Amino acid sequence: MKERMGLETRVNLFDAQSLEGAVFIEGTPTAGAAGMLAVNYLRAAYDAKQVGEVVSPHFPQISLIDEEGIASLPKMELYLAKNKDVKMLLLSRGFPVESNEGSYEVAKKLYEVLSEKGVKEYIVLASGRISGNGGVFVSATNLDDTKKLLDAGAKRSPSLENLPVDRTTAFLMLFFARDHKRVTLLISDTISYMPDHMAAKRLLEVVSRYLGIELDFTILDKEIERQNRLMQEIEQLGLMGKQLAGEEKPSKEPFYIG
Repeated sequence: MKERMGLETRVNLFDAQSLEGAVFIEGTPTAGAAGMLAVNYLRAAYDAKQVGEVVSPHFPQISLIDEEGIASLPKMELYLAKNKDVKMLLLSRGFPVESNEGSYEVAKKLYEVLSEKGVKEYIVLASGRISGNGGVFVSATNLDDTKKLLDAGAKRSPSLENLPVDRTTAFLMLFFARDHKRVTLLISDTISYMPDHMAAKRLLEVVSRYLGIELDFTILDKEIERQNRLMQEIEQLGLMGKQLAGEEKPSKEPFYIG
C-alpha cells in the first residue's frame, strides 16, 4: 500500500518505434464492453506490439493476478498495430477512473505524450443503449471524417444527455478537440450489459472501412455463434425473460459520466 501511495501518474514508452501519424484508438469501458472487445480483437488480429503503459495511484485499488500467480497493479497498456500504411495506437484498459481529479491527471499526462509524438487523431469505441435497433452511431469534430464514417456504415448520433464514456476518455476528447485535432466517437447500439461481441463486430466493420484496413472476422464470428448458442440455452431454461425484465427497470442507461 505504501508503494501504491508513493506512485505517480506516469506514461512509460519503452519502444523506439515512431508514433507519428498513428491513429489513437481507445475502447472505453461501457455497457456491453463492445469497444474493449473491438480493441482486443484489433490487437490479436494484427499481432500488436506493446509500446507503452500508463500507471497511476488513481487507478482502482486492487491487485491483478496473472497466469503465473504474480500480482500487479492495474495499468493502461498501449499497443502499436499496423496494416498496409495505417498505424494504430491501441489503448487497452478494463476499468474506469472514478475521481475527477485523477481522470484529469491521467488524461492530461497521456495527451501530452501523444501530442509530443505526433498523434493527431483519436477514435473512441464505445457501446450503450441508443435506439435498441442495433447500428453504430457517430459523432466527430471533423466534417470530412463524419461523411467518410457515414459512408462506412455508421449513422448520425442523436443528441445524448450523457455520453457513454468515463471521465478519463471525456478529458482526452476535450484535449484533442481543444487543440483542433480530430476526435471521433463511435457508439455501438446494444441492449445488453453483458459483453456483446456482435456490437463489437459492428464497430470493427465501420472502423475497418473508414481506415481502409483488412480484417478477418472468422474468430469473432465463431465467438458470436458461441454466444448465440449460450443465449438460446438460457432462453430454453426460462431465464431470458427474467433477465430482460430486470433490464427494463432502469429509466436510464447507467453510463459512465464524462
